[in-house]
Amino acid sequence: MKALIVSDNHGNLEVLEELVHLYEDEIDLWLHCGDSEFMTSNKIWDYFQTVKGNMDIDYSLPAIHEEQLLDEKILVVHGHQQRVGFTLDYLNDLARDKKADLVFYGHTHIAKVDQIKDRYFINPGSIAQPRGDFRRGSYAIYEKNKDGRWLNYYDWNHQPIPELSLELT
Repeated sequence: MKALIVSDNHGNLEVLEELVHLYEDEIDLWLHCGDSEFMTSNKIWDYFQTVKGNMDIDYSLPAIHEEQLLDEKILVVHGHQQRVGFTLDYLNDLARDKKADLVFYGHTHIAKVDQIKDRYFINPGSIAQPRGDFRRGSYAIYEKNKDGRWLNYYDWNHQPIPELSLELT
């Protein structure tokens, strides 16, 4: 099973359409962590499950999306309501309450992975407006099979980012 995780495209529809075109036959679950700036009527949502970011104007978007991927519970949020720019404590409290194994979030535009006990917090970064040390737009693909689970990051040119990618234990 594979999940593609992207966030913070800020109105750039072309980058999301390109991801769909490239990975349409490979990806089982498409997740967007908010700040698309699109209405729910946009056809891109035929592929992606999304949440409302602080820059999204469509109030009908959910603040939280929960998903089951094989035996793992996934929680998707944008992160601004959980103050992820300052701490992961509030997001960890929410994940614990929701019994989530994996948490995907955006907002900071910084690609990174954190682990608190057995729970992973994964930010794919921003596909359109990256921040932090890694200054190329990014997205992530989470893969799980009988042999293990991996998180692979890619830049906006779809080149692997080995320094961010890892095998999850």
